[in-house]
Amino acid sequence: MSLLSSIAALLLAVQAAPAPPVAKPPSLDERMTPQLQAAARSVRVHQPQAAIDILTPVLATYDADHANETRRIYCGMSVQETLLYLTMAARDKVAAVAVPPGYCTALYLKGYALVDLGRVVEAKAIYERLLVLAPMYAQYQTEYGQLIRLEKDWPRMLAICTKAGEAAGIADPAIRPIQQGAALRCQGYALVELHRYDEAEKRYRDALALNANDAVAQHELGYITQQRAEAKPVTD
Repeated sequence: MSLLSSIAALLLAVQAAPAPPVAKPPSLDERMTPQLQAAARSVRVHQPQAAIDILTPVLATYDADHANETRRIYCGMSVQETLLYLTMAARDKVAAVAVPPGYCTALYLKGYALVDLGRVVEAKAIYERLLVLAPMYAQYQTEYGQLIRLEKDWPRMLAICTKAGEAAGIADPAIRPIQQGAALRCQGYALVELHRYDEAEKRYRDALALNANDAVAQHELGYITQQRAEAKPVTD
């Protein structure tokens, strides 16, 4: 604000009593936060149906809010990702909007709960939707790769989780090591199934470099050692 503008504002304040501050109404994400937290708790304690029951009206509210949106919708999971998505839309010459992350969080929790219930086809459709809404959010890519694991399509799983590892490079620094570790473990699993043990071992060791207490990576390295020993020819 310029000096002249500041003086004008002070004069107006003297001439009139100050108006009471206008309370800003809570955003949709703020209103949905308690329900999202409750759903996350249900998922953590393996109560998937309870999570879905919580999330059904939440997702209905989000869908109603987006019903008249004609622009391409992205979930703004971070500032950097939001800028990237809007750049992608500009490149495609389409109008786009980045909504706060609550919508994608609700979808992710529902997908996770559906997997827990064995409803994999429904979960897969949700994760595919997430890959459209947040195409550079590594966690969603890794979860999708883990679903492909159930189909035993190892090359596709490896390709998806490799992309997840690349996407993790632009994640928020606070969660980047977690997302990188998950992507590396996902790649390692596919590589083991492809019997590419040297490459798998490197992925798991890279995961341990991020988190020395990564129990899954430690276990899988032991499994690789066992597989190599079993494959070694017996000599007299």
